[in-house]
Amino acid sequence: MRQETLIYFTDKEEEFANLLIKIGTKKNIAKVMVFLAKTPEATSRAIERGTDMRQPEISMAMKYLMDQEWI
Repeated sequence: MRQETLIYFTDKEEEFANLLIKIGTKKNIAKVMVFLAKTPEATSRAIERGTDMRQPEISMAMKYLMDQEWI
């Protein structure tokens, strides 16, 4: 059986995501950025669980981040 460590947002990370949102970053993009900043490598499923977002939302955020060449 494969073991996976689940990572969830802390209050501090949620606050950081909210700051990004306040300066104009879309909510989904901000949450994915904060999640990836604390995780060196993550699967789509891990991002889903950690950010409490659905797969299509994550795909759109990831596409945006790749288009910007941020990841």
